Amino acid sequence: MRTHILAAAGVAATVTCVTLACKDVPLLPKWDADWYLPLTSQGVALLGPFAGSVPPGTSASVSFLPLPQSLDGAIGSLLQQPLSNGRVIVTLSKGLPVSGADTVFLSGTSGGVPVDTFAVAFAAGDASVTDTIPIGSAGLSLLSSQASSNGSIYIQLRGRISYNGAGNLTVTSADSIGVKLALLATIAVSR
Repeated sequence: MRTHILAAAGVAATVTCVTLACKDVPLLPKWDADWYLPLTSQGVALLGPFAGSVPPGTSASVSFLPLPQSLDGAIGSLLQQPLSNGRVIVTLSKGLPVSGADTVFLSGTSGGVPVDTFAVAFAAGDASVTDTIPIGSAGLSLLSSQASSNGSIYIQLRGRISYNGAGNLTVTSADSIGVKLALLATIAVSR
């Protein structure tokens, strides 16, 4: 009886050693994980595109300069893994009754041609709007290549806002459109 216990223990130890030595064990589960990564962003001041007193029917262009987002360290390590899916989460918030359509641009260089674009619109009555927009294959490729080289991506927002209220709108230096950007990337954890 003792011989059977020793034989079973020996077989279990052998299977454990072989399993741990294998890189691709078919019995272990394979899974992906969604990683939330905040991105560089900033607000857009409304005083400048709009004068102090804005009459109904007025439109103006708004933007912020391309902002670098470093892809080194922990973020770069995550983005070097195989990316099967990616989404940009864009949140715009405002306190004035303006409407608009903005586009977020993703590029590999400060003045480069955008590799991917993400459009988001908001109505005059919206205090805040959040949209989750898929990243195309070119954008995923850019993220992986820039992360592999410890480089950066550049993010810019440009768009047009309009005021169509009943009377004049007063805009002060405290008025802005808040912009919050994040990346939600699906990364292979176990393959």
